Formats: sequence, C-alpha cells, structure tokens
Amino acid sequence: MKTVLLISNLEAFLERNKSLLNRAGFIILTATSAEEALQIYRRQPVDLIISLLDLPGMRGDALCRSIRQDDNLRRVPFILVCYESDLERASSCGANACVIKPVHPELLLTQISRFLAIPTRRKYRASFNASVKGTRGTLEFSGMTRNISVSGLLCECSLHLNQEDEITNLLLDIDAQPIVANGKVVWAESQPGGMYNYGVHFTNIAPECRDRIEEFVGNSQ
Repeated sequence: MKTVLLISNLEAFLERNKSLLNRAGFIILTATSAEEALQIYRRQPVDLIISLLDLPGMRGDALCRSIRQDDNLRRVPFILVCYESDLERASSCGANACVIKPVHPELLLTQISRFLAIPTRRKYRASFNASVKGTRGTLEFSGMTRNISVSGLLCECSLHLNQEDEITNLLLDIDAQPIVANGKVVWAESQPGGMYNYGVHFTNIAPECRDRIEEFVGNSQ
C-alpha cells in the first residue's frame, strides 16, 4: 500500500483530502507545516507528497526546492496545490505537477495515478438517468442528468447556460432519497434540437449527500 504525505495548515483541507485518499486505498500521513513535513519524511519514507503552496513559515515551493537539493530525499514525486494566479511560481520549484484550487477530487486522483505504480482507481462516475432541477439566479430550470460522480454531474436541458454560471438548489433523487447541492458550470456544449449538455461541478454539498453518491457510484462498478 502506498503512503502519501499531505501538508496543509488548513484542517478542512486535510480532513477532506485525507478522507478522499483513504477511500482510494492510500496510507495518509499529515503535517501542518513544511518544517513538520521534513521531520516526518526524514523519519519515514513516503511514496508521494502533496502540499499547499501557501504554508506558514516555509512555503510549499521552498519545501519542494529543499527536498530536491537533498540526495536522500529528492526522488519523491511532489504535487503542489495552488491558485491559478500562482502557477508560474509553483511550476518553477521542481514539483512534478500543480493542481489548481479548488481541488477536484477526480483530477487529484488522476494526477496521483501518474506518479505511483498503481492501477488506475475504480471510476468515481456512473451512468445515471434521472430528472434534475436547479436555479440560475432567479430562473428555475429542469433537465436530465446522464452520469454522476462525487464531484459533479452531466446535465442535459434546454436552458442556455454559460461556463462559470453558478447553479443553486440542484435537486435529484438517488434511490428515492433527495440529493441537494450547489454547483458551477465547468463546460458546456450545444446539442441538436436546442438542447445543451453541461458539466456541473459541485461547489457545496452536504457530506451525507456526497456519501450517498459515492455509495451509488461504487455499487455501479
């Protein structure tokens, strides 16, 4: 089993991604600073490091440079998590990859699979044909979802939406149990007959709803 060192001073980031990576089958070590991470890594080899760029004290890019300069530590794959505005600085420190905040779970797991000698994880997306309702601003709309994952869904409807549009009160049922979330349109494409397909990323969803989706997707594999 592979070991991942996760570094952040934000408890919510640690808990959310620790839970995600535990479900994906990794052993997770956590640190709240770069200095603590170095102490852990020197005591115990790890297979991958994931760090926020913005850390108190030594920042994530400085930590990566320090590791790359140490012959005993330098070979570990290193993923930096940062905002898009910080990509240039993050990409110059020797990190293997940068992941943009907010972190999409599927994208993070895809990046991890690039650097660790593990089979691609089971899909966190499943075909799912069901009605879905939502609101953009003051306008309510309805459509169909064609597939769903823990991070979002594919929605087909006749309303024209734009990329980055905020969607509130997304409502659908899984096994007669309601799922409610807010989301954002991350891609859009037109279809024949005046219909549109939208990729909607969940931006706010209750943990119990996320767990229900994950259970549904897992049972669909």
